[in-house]
Order: sequence, then C-alpha cells, then structure tokens
Amino acid sequence: MPALAAAAICIAVTQPSSPGEALEIPPMTLPALPKPGRVAASAAGFAPPGWKVERSVRADLDKDGRPDIVAVLRGADKRCVIGHDRGAGPLDTNPRVLIAAVGAPAGYTLRVVNAAVIPRLEDPYMDDPLGDDGLTVSAGIIRLRLGVWRSMGGWGTSTNTLSFRWDGAHFRLIGFDRDYTHRGSGETELFSANYLTHRTKVTTGTIEDETLGKVRWKTLPARAMPTLDTIGDALEFAESQR
Repeated sequence: MPALAAAAICIAVTQPSSPGEALEIPPMTLPALPKPGRVAASAAGFAPPGWKVERSVRADLDKDGRPDIVAVLRGADKRCVIGHDRGAGPLDTNPRVLIAAVGAPAGYTLRVVNAAVIPRLEDPYMDDPLGDDGLTVSAGIIRLRLGVWRSMGGWGTSTNTLSFRWDGAHFRLIGFDRDYTHRGSGETELFSANYLTHRTKVTTGTIEDETLGKVRWKTLPARAMPTLDTIGDALEFAESQR
C-alpha cells in the first residue's frame, strides 16, 4: 500500500514580545488524509505519518456483531506548539481528525474522515475543547463532547454534546445538548434537541437556584440532519442552535 503524504507542517512564526499583542498562529497545511474505503488493522493504520492516535473507542456501531472503532487522530508537529505567558501552558494548535471505521473480516473499513468537526485550538486563553470525556460510545451512539471555557475574553462557559447513530448508510446526527452558564450573571441554560422526535427543550435558571427553572418546548421542522462525515465545526454548529 503506498505511503501517505508527509505529516502536517506548521510554518514557524515569530511571536510578539509585548503581552498586549495577539499571538501569531502558525499557518498549517493538512497532509493527505485516508479516504473512506481504506482498510487498516487498527486506528493507527489510518493516521498520516507523524500523527498519533489521541484516543480511540471500540464498540459495535452498526449492530453487525463486529467491533468497530471511532478515534481522534492528531498531528504532532512541534512547530504547531506555541510557547506563551498568557494562559495555562503552551498552546498546541496541532489539528485533529475524527475517524470512524467499521469492522471487516480483516481489520476495519474506514467510513468517516472529518478534519473540521473538532476545531483547531488557536486561543491561548481557551481550554482545550476536547476533554477527557470528549469522545464516548454508548449503545452504538457516538457522542462528541466539546467544552468552551476561557480564562479571559468571555463570560460564557458551555459543554456541547453531539450524538450520532448509524442509519444504515451514515452516522447521522440524532441529538444535540448544550449546558451553558454565564459566569458573571449566574444565568444557566440547558438546551436539548432530539432530531428523531423533532423536539427541543430549553430550561433556564440560575446557579443560585436549585429548583427547576423555566422550561420551554418547541417543535422543529422535519429535515435531514447532517452526518458525521459532512458536519463542519461542532462549536459553530452549537452556536447555530442557540
């Protein structure tokens, strides 16, 4: 099998010396990524040279009795890591790619390659959106959970969970949940969308009030939801659901 193209390379840039100036995010070019249909023995077999498997989950996603895999691949270019004094530790801007592959008689067959759904971290004051529980699988449902928390530049914090399920042809978005808190006012909002029933539930309240807040229900128009291979930036999608 021919080797994949070279790993993603960031162009080294000079960082400003003044704390008040914005950091220079290194320009980067993605390598050639594996295409759906490729077969490999493990998640590592889908990683471009120089990339690593950041996390991987094995589960039966398509209900055929074979184990499948969903994984996050990440670049490991040191030129993508920026040292600075504006947040907690160096800023790792290496990109991530989400893949899903179904079990085959010999290894796994790639079904999904998405380089956009997990946004590149470019804000030194923002925590890594992909936490330890950022990728899970339960009952065949893939859940991608991304957080938003900034030490400077924003009062709002949120956890955004996108749920995907195999529909026989694609891993389609079936649900979205958002847990939002405004750290200044203490206002909270829980947003939950079920795209199978076409209903949303929004619960608003405050962090000081332990009782259930105001609840609003809404019916959504029936429409085809995006799939795991076509959806773009998950945090941009989250903002579009507000």
